Order: sequence, then structure tokens, then C-alpha cells
Amino acid sequence: MADRDCTVCPELRTQLGAAAGGIDALADLIDREIEAPTMPWRDLLAQLAIRARNLAEQARGRY
Repeated sequence: MADRDCTVCPELRTQLGAAAGGIDALADLIDREIEAPTMPWRDLLAQLAIRARNLAEQARGRY
């Protein structure tokens, strides 16, 4: 739908695409850790929190 909307700024589309890619990467990390854990749960939760915060900042356009 956004591809058809000529009012959507290309920069915004880029930011959203990057955030979506980050969310996909986060989901992949979770899936891999469920299948074959490589770190303790506490470390995983901390890693997930950091990545989620980074994604939120990215979605806000802060980097």
C-alpha cells in the first residue's frame, strides 16, 4: 500500500525498511536461541532488550 502512496517520503520508507529488517533479525535470533541455545537466558534477555531499544531508536529516526 505504501508503494502506491506518492506522499510517503523515500527517507521514511528507508527508515521503516531498516526497522523491519532489524525486527526480522531479532526474530531470527530468538528462533536460533530456541533451537540451539548459545547463551544463558539472562544474557539473552539483556541482548533482546538492547536490540529492541535500538530498533525503537531507529524507527524514531535517531540513527
